[in-house]
Amino acid sequence: MGFIYSRADEVIVVLSNTARPVLERMSTSDRVDLIHLGILEGEEWIVRAWTYQEAVNSRTLYITCEESHAIVPGSHFLNCLGYTLSRLGAGLVSDKRQRYPRLDAFEDLIADYMIAGYQERSALQVMSNMDRRTQRHAEDHFYAMIGAISTVRASSCPTLDACEAFMSLCERKGDYSFIYSAAKRDSTPSKRWRPVSGDLPSILPWHCWGEGQPAHEDSGFLYLDMMLPLENSPLEDEGRKFVEGWLTSSKTRAIEATESLQQSAYSALRTMGFNGSPQCLSTTHGYFFPAEPICIDREIVILVATMVRWTFGAPGIARCSGNTDSYTAGVFFGRVDTASAVSVQMS
Repeated sequence: MGFIYSRADEVIVVLSNTARPVLERMSTSDRVDLIHLGILEGEEWIVRAWTYQEAVNSRTLYITCEESHAIVPGSHFLNCLGYTLSRLGAGLVSDKRQRYPRLDAFEDLIADYMIAGYQERSALQVMSNMDRRTQRHAEDHFYAMIGAISTVRASSCPTLDACEAFMSLCERKGDYSFIYSAAKRDSTPSKRWRPVSGDLPSILPWHCWGEGQPAHEDSGFLYLDMMLPLENSPLEDEGRKFVEGWLTSSKTRAIEATESLQQSAYSALRTMGFNGSPQCLSTTHGYFFPAEPICIDREIVILVATMVRWTFGAPGIARCSGNTDSYTAGVFFGRVDTASAVSVQMS
């Protein structure tokens, strides 16, 4: 369906009749009122799984509603909504997310629509937005994601379940950013880095940017490219300044005076939707918060992505060495040094 939306001359979305005053306002203005945000928050289309590929893939999108002659170009609809939401910036992000959770996800869709063309967005970018959407059938979640990044039809992979079809497609495209999921890891030798097929929640449902996670195979092993390896060690001055600076300038949440820097970073991630462990690993560049607690008795290397990022850091994966290596995805909150990136063998 993503390919169909991208090739269609026009894609027309029909909202419920409740949205009529919103569209009529958009017809004559570059913004909407707060009461209109409440109306749109109640629209099912705003949060449906298929909304994502309809909006981000379309070349020309129009929004209308039942029993109305008002037709608003999709770009104008997105701009009006984005502008109005940005005017709420005087408050905290956590407040906006609590009041308008559906529109908060839709605002990220606006960013995807504006900065990434069809098939150009990373798997993690799609996963992060889709985590906050709804669908009637579980497989629709993955079919919508497939449609957002590829022309391949899900039915062309009849032997694969929907999640496996999505991950296999990402591998064929050369984007391994799907590994930055909170899902459990495979136990198969040489595949322990790979998520188990099933649910594939992003490690953080927050808008990211970048081309994806490059990788290559050699002698039966996968090598993640452009990775920043970090060890468990005390935070150095540059890393501390970065974390402190981001927390100070960000309006993500109010900082409590009694919190340590590590606690403040974790609290900010919780506001963004992170459900992982507060037991972080400190590095010279910043803090790594894993999806689940990691046994620190083993040798641990934190592998931080440099080609897919957030403003405050990047996704990463911890490799715990022993008789067999194990992997745990997580969020790195700190300074990402692209100049020190290397290729890393995964087992």
